Amino acid sequence: MLSVQHLASASSLARDCTYNLFRNKQRSALLCAVPVYRPVPTFLSPEQWIFERPLQASDYGPPGFEDRAASVGVRFNGFYLFQVTASQNKIAA
Repeated sequence: MLSVQHLASASSLARDCTYNLFRNKQRSALLCAVPVYRPVPTFLSPEQWIFERPLQASDYGPPGFEDRAASVGVRFNGFYLFQVTASQNKIAA
């Protein structure tokens, strides 16, 4: 008997935590999301990265942020790197 699994889209998942968002100074479309309960990775040095804003559980994610990918990235790496599209490379406050 074949079983069919229905996958929910990433956008329908509720974000399970608040993230701190950091933006790369040289590549402004590159962002790193770090859950507030995790230490900030050492590669996020102030010379190359700037704190952008917190991303609350109830906030809309910036373009390119995928909740499911963030959850997996944090589980394996402790952070989630993602890229904002070129036409929308600034996060609205």
